[in-house]
Amino acid sequence: MRKNLLLSVLTLMGIISTGNSFAQEVHQRCGIDKQRQKLLAENPELAEDYRKLVNRYKENQLVNGKSTTVRVIPIVFHVIHEYGAENITDLQIKDQVRILNEDFQKKNMDTIIVVSPFDTIIGNARLEFRLATLDPYGNCTNGIEHIYNHQTVQADAYSKLNQWDRDKYLNIWVIGTMDDPDVAGFAHYPTDVTGGGFWRDGVVILHNYTGSIGTSDVGRSRVLTHEIGHYLGLAHTWGSDNDPGIPSSCNQDDGIGDTPNCIGLTWCDLNVNSCVESTLPGNYWPVDVNDNTQNYMDYSYCNSMFSNGQATFMNNVLDQTTSGRDNLYKAENLVATGTSTLTPVTCIPVADFFVDVNGPTGNLGPNANAMTACAGDPIAFKDASWKAVVTSWSWSFPGGSPATSTAQNPTVSYASPGWYSVTLTAANASGSDTKTMNHMIYIQGDWAEYLGPRMEDFNQNGNFWITHNPEANYASFNRVATGGRGNTGCFKLNNFKDVSNAQMFTEDWFYDNRLGNAKDYLISPAIDLRSTSNVTISFDYAYGTRTNVSADITEKLIVYYSRDCGKTWIQKTSLTGATLVTAGYQNGDYVPNNDLQWKTASFTYTPTAADNKTKFKFEFIASDFSSNFYFDNFNISGTLGIEDNGILSTISIAPNPVATGSDLSVEIPNSTAGMKLIVMDLKGAMISTTDVPASSGVQTVNIPMNVAKGCYILNAVQGTAKSTHRVVVY
Repeated sequence: MRKNLLLSVLTLMGIISTGNSFAQEVHQRCGIDKQRQKLLAENPELAEDYRKLVNRYKENQLVNGKSTTVRVIPIVFHVIHEYGAENITDLQIKDQVRILNEDFQKKNMDTIIVVSPFDTIIGNARLEFRLATLDPYGNCTNGIEHIYNHQTVQADAYSKLNQWDRDKYLNIWVIGTMDDPDVAGFAHYPTDVTGGGFWRDGVVILHNYTGSIGTSDVGRSRVLTHEIGHYLGLAHTWGSDNDPGIPSSCNQDDGIGDTPNCIGLTWCDLNVNSCVESTLPGNYWPVDVNDNTQNYMDYSYCNSMFSNGQATFMNNVLDQTTSGRDNLYKAENLVATGTSTLTPVTCIPVADFFVDVNGPTGNLGPNANAMTACAGDPIAFKDASWKAVVTSWSWSFPGGSPATSTAQNPTVSYASPGWYSVTLTAANASGSDTKTMNHMIYIQGDWAEYLGPRMEDFNQNGNFWITHNPEANYASFNRVATGGRGNTGCFKLNNFKDVSNAQMFTEDWFYDNRLGNAKDYLISPAIDLRSTSNVTISFDYAYGTRTNVSADITEKLIVYYSRDCGKTWIQKTSLTGATLVTAGYQNGDYVPNNDLQWKTASFTYTPTAADNKTKFKFEFIASDFSSNFYFDNFNISGTLGIEDNGILSTISIAPNPVATGSDLSVEIPNSTAGMKLIVMDLKGAMISTTDVPASSGVQTVNIPMNVAKGCYILNAVQGTAKSTHRVVVY
């Protein structure tokens, strides 16, 4: 994700750091405070807006919440995923909602372990969170949507995809990893997301800090409670920063009278008194008390309470028009969001699925929605349908075995090479939905497209090369006729998109800030390298960046190889960051315009007997500042050896080198079976084929070499035996 966010994004954020519950150690912090201080230096009105919010609470305090009536808040979870563990189940989300309702209604069982004197001020916020049953368009929903998108990786504010009206729903985004690896979740004060900042409203949280089951656990299940506290205006117990444990925090406060002044903890210590509490008249506590370590707004990870003052504060915030908080619980909004009652609904499911190279043991992400495999390989398809419980599945696998299936997670194989599409219809009593993935599976034949050594310059075509754009988004690899080294043919990844005239808050407006971690793939044809030794693989590349800040150049080009037709991939090498940049700063639709903007990367490769149809894959991972990437001149160089069964190695070739236009003489000794002599160029194109009959004596066969100067391959094939020879034409 973009490190230097737009100024409007650098807001006062409430963030909780990761750590183990009850661990006697200092938890790592999020590091957001530096960005916050930068924002406040340029936008001091944000701090003033929050101070006004706190002052309104002080002017309108009521005891333990606003009333005895429970306020219902519609909630929606957006699960952003790449079909990995982060694509958590609806059951895990419902478990999280249960925990929220216990915590915000003082129904959590662990209130009995709250220590004195705080056991007398445990607050009941009287808030109930209900999963929406109607979406913003009035359609049926279960309040949970699953979105396949790279924004689940290194998530930040721009990962808030498909926000539902924030004055009608509390939006929660569940993601895989954070931009800051020490962060478990973050939210914004309502004063920080007014006006044009509406799209930042809501909570982002890690999947393994959501609920107490599935990928999470009980010790991490209160993080969302903490973050919704921020969403409803609460600061940390030590004040509005993200730096617990600093003595100077005794000079600030969270604005809540019954939470003692403290510096904040990152471990559970129920006996600490970090600040001397004033006992002057008007202070809530008449004596100096310990820290409220068990407060949800601390970092102790032994949290089990809000205070009465905090419960009142949150309800006062819900009375404010700021960021539409006062509309959430209104009767007409509950009707509009389908949360006015607890009547269960059953929606029509949304069909979704992925392919799993590991079968029942888990998915390898890059292959989730497309893969290549060998003929006959078992391929496991996994149902990922959502929005409702599915009761029946109908799969269609044209060309596969089986060709159809009603299993939830079938396994299929394909006997013939080529591309295959897959269709799933997911159904229940409310109806059905169908999804088709065209060209989802590519089956490699039982042969290689080419023989090594091999040179691809892409001047004429990119035959047998596979491009894969997992999200079917704007940027993708395509062969182009110009732009390569010497302005010839090449493959281009068109990361740049002109969004200068994009309407605000549209997908194009967000394009650059949501480009980071997008993945695109370029996969080579299958190449037989068994008879090639001393192999070096090289390629030319050109790339420009749209930033001058080295820390923001986070792009990666990762090279893999596969010996099983692309079913599984092994990383071989990578180019990252500034190493990938060849053309410096390029703020536009970059096209290389001179040879100095190109570099050549190379690596050695040691073939084995398993390299009969080896593929290479190039994965480009973008940053928010990525420009266009160019790939040219893929070259597998090496020395061809003799491959035989002790039958063919006695043939001789002369002259070698041979002059262009002359004959190449091949001398063949006693041969009890016929033979084929096949001449190919280094691109694998066939030049000539000569049939040699069986003979009891020595035969000499002349092969005209009416070809251009260069290196060629002569294959002598007799039954299952083959010898491969390199021929140089000058």
